[in-house]
Amino acid sequence: MNFKSSLFAIMLVLSSFLAACGGQDEAEESSETEVTEEESSETLELYTTIFPLEDFANKIGGEYVNVTNMVPVGADAHTFEPTARQMIEVAEGDAFIYNGAGLEGFVDALINTVENEDVAIVQASEGIELIDFDQDSAHGHEEHDHEHEEHGHEEDEHEHEEHGHEEDEHEHEEHGHEEDEHEHEEHGHEEDEHEHEEHGHEEDDHDHEEQGHDDEEHNHDHDHAHDHDEDPHVWLDPIHSITLAENIKATLIELMPEQEEYFTTNFNQVKEDLEALDNEFQAMADEANKDTFLVSHAGYGYWEERYGLKQVGISGLSPTNEPSQRQLQDIIHFANEYEINYVLFEQNITPKVAQVVQDEVGAEALYLHNLEALVEEDVQNGEDYFSLMTKNIETLRTALQ
Repeated sequence: MNFKSSLFAIMLVLSSFLAACGGQDEAEESSETEVTEEESSETLELYTTIFPLEDFANKIGGEYVNVTNMVPVGADAHTFEPTARQMIEVAEGDAFIYNGAGLEGFVDALINTVENEDVAIVQASEGIELIDFDQDSAHGHEEHDHEHEEHGHEEDEHEHEEHGHEEDEHEHEEHGHEEDEHEHEEHGHEEDEHEHEEHGHEEDDHDHEEQGHDDEEHNHDHDHAHDHDEDPHVWLDPIHSITLAENIKATLIELMPEQEEYFTTNFNQVKEDLEALDNEFQAMADEANKDTFLVSHAGYGYWEERYGLKQVGISGLSPTNEPSQRQLQDIIHFANEYEINYVLFEQNITPKVAQVVQDEVGAEALYLHNLEALVEEDVQNGEDYFSLMTKNIETLRTALQ
């Protein structure tokens, strides 16, 4: 009995020991699982300004990013202003990704606010060669001719004035010569010198005033010509969008280098899709009967550079840059002369002046998507960059038939 009791006691101790070891192993496994879950759930907080950047960041970053687009659904990136709360959120995030090229008016103030915080500031358009915006061609083709006519008229008037002035001087000299012969030579000579000095002084003053006036007009024209002289709408060009996506990929790798392979694989897929979209765009342009379209605001200049499709923008680079009365008349004349049958409106912008043009021309309405921001319908339909650009291709196919 004593032997059996001792054996039972030993077995009991061993069982307790093994149970304790097993519990410790389970605890260690549970702890390792928790650490792994924590590591896998780590995400980068990214803030973007326009929808294409949000979409590319989500597609490349995948499960490792949480992307917030600052410009709300239905808003306009040209005129949007962030709240103080949004600026604080950006300062607490990992990266702020903006288009640049003068699109977002609030960017400088936001960067100044967060520059001392631990947040990456990324201009996605860096490395893209921007095109110049031609205000005259965007509003039609007659404004330059009108200015040329006015300039020619001014030159004719100026030449007439100079010719008349020379005749007056000639008559004055002949008359003065006759008087000089009849009167005392010294007296005549003094009068001639006095008149010559006064007349020369008046001419100098007149020439100086004209020169100053010309300089002012030149400076005014120069300043006007450089208003919004670079087009920021680079994301509408699929090839330029590859650069946008690549800059986003580089940022994600810098912030989370252990996921470089994951980000690179996703970027390569985005790049492949953008190249395919470029081919679709080019095929549509090659098949089109027309090469010019009338649109509510002049945000589509990169399609002309890439595919040869010319825009006539009713408003300027920003929808707030409405045309003058003269420009509006030129647009209507151009649309009638070239038999433009459609006015292309946009998903988040409906300027009244575009509706005026539509009524005057008797054109049908179609819709382009500028992709700066989604509208509620886009969200409900689950649209992304590629689906919206494909719809733009179909809209242009109709407008250019």
